[in-house]
Amino acid sequence: MKELFDATFSAVNIIPTILLMFVMAYWLLVIFGALDISSFDFDVDIDADAEMDFDAEAEADATGEISVSWFNNVLSFFNIDKLPLMIFLTFWIIPMWLISIMINHIFGNHFFLLSIVFLIPNMIVSLFIAKPITFPFIKLFKYLDKDSETSQALLGATGKVIVGADDKKIGQGDVNIKGSNYRLNIKTKRGNIKRGETMLVVNYIKTEKHYIVEPYETID
Repeated sequence: MKELFDATFSAVNIIPTILLMFVMAYWLLVIFGALDISSFDFDVDIDADAEMDFDAEAEADATGEISVSWFNNVLSFFNIDKLPLMIFLTFWIIPMWLISIMINHIFGNHFFLLSIVFLIPNMIVSLFIAKPITFPFIKLFKYLDKDSETSQALLGATGKVIVGADDKKIGQGDVNIKGSNYRLNIKTKRGNIKRGETMLVVNYIKTEKHYIVEPYETID
């Protein structure tokens, strides 16, 4: 254990170790609610915006468009555009750190500059290791994104109360959007709402998986 600790914080492994400590600190902050799982996704979005800018100026700078298109193909190949950025970085950095520890130990390397030489192919190999590891998460996050989009679409919709509810008791209500019917678990912010009344969906409580509704009265 002491040998692993010494190797982890040795100069030849310090770069992968710092990266590993970064992702560990990030997940601790996520667990304690200080950060969201998609906090750093804007980095990838900027690249997408850059592609749009290049597309707008395609006639003036065709080379730039090709380079951005190539970069986005790389992102897609390694699943980076299909997952929260930190999910991918986690599964990229962990094998990178393990390989660094093993390679420098096997070759008995104690020179920092040589470790940089080892690190470059290590980073590439780790990308290919991360690709299959992240496959199971793609479908999961695709489902979560779809669920989130549905929840947002339901806000502001009206429907019928099936089971009455109040601010403490969960009831149920039906909402129809573009021909699709949704049965929702509902609560009110205050007061109660009765079976058969028209409801307005005003909020979604993600942690408790229910919607906040209020009575909705139409003016005839």
